[in-house]
Amino acid sequence: MKSFPESKSFDWDESNINKSWDKHRVHHLECEEIFFNEPIVTEVENRGVPKEERISALGVTNEGRCLFVVFTIRKGRIRVVSARDMNKQRQGRYTMKKSKKIRSFRNEDEERDFWSTHDSTEYMDWSKAERAYFPNLRPSSRHISIRLPERLFEQLRNIAHQKDIPYQSLMKVYLAERVKEELKTRA
Repeated sequence: MKSFPESKSFDWDESNINKSWDKHRVHHLECEEIFFNEPIVTEVENRGVPKEERISALGVTNEGRCLFVVFTIRKGRIRVVSARDMNKQRQGRYTMKKSKKIRSFRNEDEERDFWSTHDSTEYMDWSKAERAYFPNLRPSSRHISIRLPERLFEQLRNIAHQKDIPYQSLMKVYLAERVKEELKTRA
């Protein structure tokens, strides 16, 4: 299993946050999900812009969508270059032998355009890919303000104190459990 302990967060900016959505309807948060779900397999290539290591990954989102994602790691942050659906044919052809050389790219946009129209199984031998593990990676988060009734807030703080965890962490757990439950009832 390939471990990426240096990866701690994601690198999203105006250059890459909406590109996969615009081209393939893959939301940047869906890209993040494959890094937290099993299985994820990766293949490392010593190429990129300029000569930056690229990692190709096959993984699945929380909703079961199978994605092919190309990314790099810069200063401990995962930067997604391209993401698209794996088609049924690609899902069944992971063992195809690598036959074509991946060319060099001048920039991420050129690389993104390339992967928009090329099948990764023609360039990578996925049978040699390794399962990947990102032990220090955290999903992107957003700071929000929320008003709670004083009584509810005190109850949450007391429960958190009894469990010996911060109340914000308890709130995130409760919220995540409820959202997961709600999504199950809709499926």
